[in-house]
Amino acid sequence: MILNSKLNFALLPAFLISLFTVFNSINAQNDTVEIYNNHLKAKIALKGAEIISLFDKTDSIEYIWQGSDESWKKHSPILFPFVGKIKGGFYKIACKKYKMKNHGFASRKIFKISEQSPSKLVLVLESNPSTLKIYPFKFRLTVCYSLEGNELKVTNTVENIDTKNIFFSIGAHPGFNIPFVPNEKFEDYFIEFDTTEVADRIVLSKPKGYPTDSLLRNYLGNGNILPLNHDLFRDRVIILRGLKSKTLTIRSKNSKRGIRVKGIDKFQYLGIWTFVKKDEPFVCIEPWYGISDYVNSSGEIAEKTGIQSLESGKVFKMKYSIEIQK
Repeated sequence: MILNSKLNFALLPAFLISLFTVFNSINAQNDTVEIYNNHLKAKIALKGAEIISLFDKTDSIEYIWQGSDESWKKHSPILFPFVGKIKGGFYKIACKKYKMKNHGFASRKIFKISEQSPSKLVLVLESNPSTLKIYPFKFRLTVCYSLEGNELKVTNTVENIDTKNIFFSIGAHPGFNIPFVPNEKFEDYFIEFDTTEVADRIVLSKPKGYPTDSLLRNYLGNGNILPLNHDLFRDRVIILRGLKSKTLTIRSKNSKRGIRVKGIDKFQYLGIWTFVKKDEPFVCIEPWYGISDYVNSSGEIAEKTGIQSLESGKVFKMKYSIEIQK
């Protein structure tokens, strides 16, 4: 539990204020909030507003990857204010350099609870002195999770609370356990799009993995099925551009059970990824507004491929949902 932040600090000695701050920060980083309905239970971490569990109460199945110290520790990070790799570890605004880690900083920040009910949670991250040092834009990022039936609905809202345009990318990165149930293997599963696709796959550079101007045209060959196996990912993340489908479903050839990700047609890019150095039983479905720096990127934020520009006082909404199919 997080300590009450409304304590009167003026009445506390300086060393107690310091102790309170440290203790409160430690608890916030470890704190989670659970929402639920008759069908599902979701657990959200305040650090990064990250989905760390999506549990089917009826069948006792955990659908979110639980992380591993030997490969990928995350579960479902929010990518903001950048998606993907930052070339050289920095970007520029009017030629001034700013350091930035891949996928931005939101996944490492503590969000505050704005609204909470049994089946709904709203979390907020706002720009502050530490973010302004590396990202000189004032923003408010609001993340809303809502359980409705067998579905977890997600809305990420970016508000420009600055006096100038802000530039950003934003994306999701949920990792799903594959297989869902015992006695199956990763290769039993496939991704099914809801319509035939002619989307292109973006070719990545070697060895750094930056996007290039080369494309694997019509990657799915006018089909809608992508069989899963670990060899698919030896050239890193699969990035698809130009999808028409509104939904995709991860399912096994052995049953009708599946995970349906809805709303993917609204996004510029879709990433599909799993850990490549070790065959792990999960796959990530990553809808993105924005993309890693291209191999020939100038680094200027306004010139980044897929970058979003938002006027002062305006809002940008990113929506998708995860539905359990039976």
